[in-house]
Amino acid sequence: MPEQKDIEQAKTLFKQWDLNHSWHATTPEFIEHSRRKAKDSLELAIYLLEKLEKTIELERNDSVTIWIVALGYYSMFFEVEYLFSLDGKKLPKGTPDTHRTMYLAFLYYYLIKGSELEQGKKEMTTSRMSKALVLFKELQDETLELQRVQKSVEDLKKQRLQRNAFTYHTTKTAELLEAKNSISKAIEFRQLVEEYILSKKR
Repeated sequence: MPEQKDIEQAKTLFKQWDLNHSWHATTPEFIEHSRRKAKDSLELAIYLLEKLEKTIELERNDSVTIWIVALGYYSMFFEVEYLFSLDGKKLPKGTPDTHRTMYLAFLYYYLIKGSELEQGKKEMTTSRMSKALVLFKELQDETLELQRVQKSVEDLKKQRLQRNAFTYHTTKTAELLEAKNSISKAIEFRQLVEEYILSKKR
């Protein structure tokens, strides 16, 4: 479940955005672009995972699993962007920390706004969109952590401290499991959001 500080930040930020009409309008091209990026990112992540599991083509590539996790996350990010674009909303150019902003926007518009959370109630009613939000936040955090660890490993190698790099390296089996988990989360997230989109069209 979202942290209370995230709920408060989302309420403060997007009440202000609504008041100031901060969202930019979307275009049919942008809507299609976001839809396509969400779909393509997930498909590429699945393709890389299959290559990794069924061939030896990528076995020497130490960064393929981090890219699978990142692509899983980006498929979620673009899916949320697509969801907002269908509602006529697009992040303004130059928005600082777009990933955190998109998470807070998703939290505010699809869980807080019009709910008991907006009135200050501490508990959130569980729904399919609350499950989607949890998946989005989990994979966002995991992706950022993996990128930080990857950078640490690269920095250590540059300084020829490879012995210490093992502190940060996980086994191939663990990396593969991480990649599979991220794909599962991304697929489930996509299903939840697409179900929501379809229900709004009825």
